[in-house]
Amino acid sequence: MSAPTYKLIVGLGNPGPEYLFTRHNVGFLVLDAWASEEGEVFRQERDRSSQLASLASGERLVKPMTYMNESGVAVAAWLEWLKLTVSDLLVIVDDVALPLGQIRLRSEGSSGGHNGLKSVESHLGTDRYARLRCGVDAVPPGWALERWVLSRFHPEEEDKLGQMIQTARLAIECCQSEGIAVAMNRFNGPNAIEPTNDK
Repeated sequence: MSAPTYKLIVGLGNPGPEYLFTRHNVGFLVLDAWASEEGEVFRQERDRSSQLASLASGERLVKPMTYMNESGVAVAAWLEWLKLTVSDLLVIVDDVALPLGQIRLRSEGSSGGHNGLKSVESHLGTDRYARLRCGVDAVPPGWALERWVLSRFHPEEEDKLGQMIQTARLAIECCQSEGIAVAMNRFNGPNAIEPTNDK
């Protein structure tokens, strides 16, 4: 088995049950689903202020417990401890510029105003790391951005959310086996490949 393209995969979110199913925690939700599928559990890593699940395939899945605005603290600590570089890193975040259900991979780029990505960029000193953005829909009229991203998904959105989480997993698998360029071509945009219910 070849080594995965990305050895450290970080999902951004906020710790605590009050934030669990909020839009800002999509990064956590993707990693929780992945670990569950692999029969792994997250354990608290106090020194690096995060939760970790190690997969048999070689990836380390990390959920920073530093709150969104300080996500970069944990990311930088893990890269240093594992002796990895930014080319080994993939970050999963929510994105209000994308409709719910749509994802977008990028090999590098700006934070787009996302506070978690701003923190990662600040602590790493670069924006040249891969990221997977997961759409949570645009901020509704009359809502503040913070209120929207900290709001919970509506029951009628759960099916689309679950499908997006599975699509994100397929996109990451494609990155690991075929590279991010292939994955971007296959999964970015409204006509991206979607998961099926076939077993």
